[in-house]
Amino acid sequence: MDNNAQLAEVKQSLKQSVMDGEIDPSTMIRLGEMAKAVLKDKSAYPQFIQAVVDSGLADEADFSGGIDYQIVGVFVATGEMIKQMIASGELRG
Repeated sequence: MDNNAQLAEVKQSLKQSVMDGEIDPSTMIRLGEMAKAVLKDKSAYPQFIQAVVDSGLADEADFSGGIDYQIVGVFVATGEMIKQMIASGELRG
């Protein structure tokens, strides 16, 4: 599967999750912005994790040790994808 096909699949899955009410677009955009802040200032990581937990997307037990850059990256990418889908009319914000 090429990158474009993978991206289309991820976008469709994300769109379906929003339409099903499993995730809130504004929450994901906010968490994406918080994740970007972590990349600039590592001291923002605890607040980011707490916001993820408070949103119900994960439990504190899901996080251990230092900064998990994969999780941070997923939230940055997801927030950006949702912003792009709202801008293109694929989703409503």
